Amino acid sequence: MAPQVISFINLKGGVAKTTATVQLADTLAFMKQKRVLVIDLDPQTNATLALIGEDRWEQADDDGQTLAHLFLDLLRGDGMFTFDATQAIIRGVSNLNRVPPQMIDQLPPQTRYGRVDLLPSSIRLIDVQDRMQDIAGRSHYSVGPMEAVKKFVAPAFSAYDYVLIDCPPNLGFVTQNGLEVSDHYLIPTIPDRLSTYGIPQIASRIAQIRRARDLRLRCLGVLITKYQSQSAQHRQGLQRLPEDLKRAFETTGEDTPPILTTVLPQTNASAEAMTSDRAPANYREKYGSGVVAGQAAYKYGLDLADEIKDLLGGQTRAPSPFSQWAQTMGGR
Repeated sequence: MAPQVISFINLKGGVAKTTATVQLADTLAFMKQKRVLVIDLDPQTNATLALIGEDRWEQADDDGQTLAHLFLDLLRGDGMFTFDATQAIIRGVSNLNRVPPQMIDQLPPQTRYGRVDLLPSSIRLIDVQDRMQDIAGRSHYSVGPMEAVKKFVAPAFSAYDYVLIDCPPNLGFVTQNGLEVSDHYLIPTIPDRLSTYGIPQIASRIAQIRRARDLRLRCLGVLITKYQSQSAQHRQGLQRLPEDLKRAFETTGEDTPPILTTVLPQTNASAEAMTSDRAPANYREKYGSGVVAGQAAYKYGLDLADEIKDLLGGQTRAPSPFSQWAQTMGGR
């Protein structure tokens, strides 16, 4: 069965895009027993550092096995690629993993267990992004600027149930590599003006890319993150968002995407969960058992995974407790 490939994108940084990506990966792997590949396309490398820490990232970077090295091979233009996805993918990441990577191949084939694997990023992608424009339209390159991930990484997708792609906050060639191989994209956003301002640009530009490249890509929905009920700006933004989305997508040729009923509240636990050197005993400890709007914090990650599964299957869900509460607060 083909995996579900989802890109996470927002043109604004600081909207918990990476936090949502990593938490969904952890939830699918360790609470739903799925095999998940996280692809970190963002040169900030936050997903990479959250999942493997700085020491393992530096080793991967020194070994020349990060996504930046794939694009550097492409930019060299000689048709020679030293990047190898099977070597670059780091297996058994996350501080919730309990199966040592060296034991993975020794498990019986029928063993079903969840895990998160990672294709790491590198700060070298900053330079790559600036140079990718140089090869656009040049016929002597054997692989187009939007096709590197499709050609050299996508063949590995068959080993997974889900592939989650953490995109940089732009729509340049590196991001387009992620979109090229995705079935859906998800827009995490804080419900304020600055965070939602780029949604019309995302909708229109991705629609252009979809038509030009003949992609099956569709917007899965908008995920509200870091919601603060005491913020009048957030409450007003939540009320305004449905109409804003309708306007943003009305010329794209696709239906207005849903606003997910799961709302990820701002909690200390979710911020601390991005620190790889912690050693939580379990998922509940990592994502917090403190009560937020009548529900333990960690349960919002479970709600998100369930809703993503429903949306992929064409179903809709009733609003979560926090979403209902947030909507009520938004009307005050």
